[in-house]
Amino acid sequence: MAVDGRSRTDEALDHAQDAVRASIEAAAKIARESMETGTEAARKVQASLKEALEALRTSPKSGSGR
Repeated sequence: MAVDGRSRTDEALDHAQDAVRASIEAAAKIARESMETGTEAARKVQASLKEALEALRTSPKSGSGR
C-alpha cells in the first residue's frame, strides 16, 4: 500500500536516513565540544563527520525515481 504514491520501503529509507543524519549531527556536536581540548583526533573526527553529512545531503532522496 502506497502512502501519497510512495511505498513503505521508501518511507522506511527516509526515516533511516533521518536517523543517520541525527546521529552524525550529535556526534559532530560532541566532536566540536572535544575540540576545545585541542586534540588532533577530535579534528579528524569532526572532518569525517562533516564529510558524512555532506554525502547525505547530496545523495538523492529515496522515492525520487531512481
